[in-house]
Parts: sequence; C-alpha cells; structure tokens
Amino acid sequence: MKKLLCLLLFFLSFAIISCSNDGDSGSGEPNIIVKSRTSIADAAFEQVLVELGIDDVVDGSVLTENVEIVTSLVMNDKGITSLDGIADFAMLDNLWVNDNQISTLNLSSNTALKFVYVENNALTSINISNLSVLEKLSVPGNNLTQLDISDSPALQLIDIKDNTLGAIDLSAIPNSLQLNTFAVENNPLTCIKVNEEILNDIPSQWTKDPEDEYALTCN
Repeated sequence: MKKLLCLLLFFLSFAIISCSNDGDSGSGEPNIIVKSRTSIADAAFEQVLVELGIDDVVDGSVLTENVEIVTSLVMNDKGITSLDGIADFAMLDNLWVNDNQISTLNLSSNTALKFVYVENNALTSINISNLSVLEKLSVPGNNLTQLDISDSPALQLIDIKDNTLGAIDLSAIPNSLQLNTFAVENNPLTCIKVNEEILNDIPSQWTKDPEDEYALTCN
C-alpha cells in the first residue's frame, strides 16, 4: 500500500511540473511575436494608407501583413513626394499617383502590376523591370530622360508625351495590334525603334512629333 501511494505521489508531482513548464520558453517570460513592419518615409503617403484603412496612425511604418494583400492604390493629388515602401505591396496590380511630386520610382518588386499611372509628377527615373504582366503605363508630364520597357511585352498603352526622352525602344512589343495607344509627342527624340512587325503596320492612332520616324535601328 505504501509503495502504491509513493508511486501515485511521484506521477502527480511529475504532472504538476509538466503543466508548469507548458508554454514556457525556459526564461520564465511569455513568448512575444513581433510582427514585421514596412517603413513609409513620406507622411503624405502614409496618411493615404490611414485614410484607406490599411494603417492606423502616421508613425513612419505600417504592418507588412496589411500591405502585402493590397491590390489597388489610387492616390491622385495627395502631395506625395516618395513611394518608398511600395516594394512590400506584393499583390498590387493597380497604381494611380497622378498629380503628385514623385521624382523617382522603383516598381521592380511589384511584379503583379498591370496598370501604372504616374502622370504630372516630377519623375526623372522609373524602374519597371520585371513587370512582365504590365498592360498600361501612363507617365506624361514628367522629366524622364530614358525608359526601359524591355521586360514588359504585354503593354497595350504607353503614354510618355511631354517628357525629355532622347530615345524609346518598342521592339519588345510583339506587334502594333497589341499596343492600342502610343503617345510620344513633345520629347527631344527623333527616332522610335520598333521591330519589323510594327514597322509594317503602324497604327493611325499612334501620335508623335512630325519629325520623328519609326525605324528598325536608331543612332
């Protein structure tokens, strides 16, 4: 009887010790999960995120899990000067930031983007590399000196008028039937590089300056 009682006490004490250690990291402190945050340098940009319910307060950052699922951002005329932090918007496919003061824009991490409208800003550079599904790019009224669309063969609209482009290469576009809209007037270029498919069928709705020409090679 005494042996049985001792065994019962032993197993009881073991169970109590096990329960007391359950969920304990070994330090005596509860486990704390620190959620990743995305830095948002521009207060005007973050204010829009607050207005859209993506963020809760303008404090220089937003929960990354909140921005990763955003598919559309329409932020026209909001006084935005920088979109730093946009790279974490992994599912973004629609971006409108017309009439702001953005000078540089790197969208190379936003590979789901289909529609990009950055009209009437202060752009001197825009990076759209890796955007293979991009369909519409509208950036008139900026200060772009170059634009590389070689990674975006699915483009259906390119509006780049009123910039300072010295050259543009459309040879990555399969044919002119796909590119419904192309506007390049009021740029200092004189030659627009195209492939043979496009050169043989230039759409009448495309617009350029009278002195500009389409060619297979440009100096």
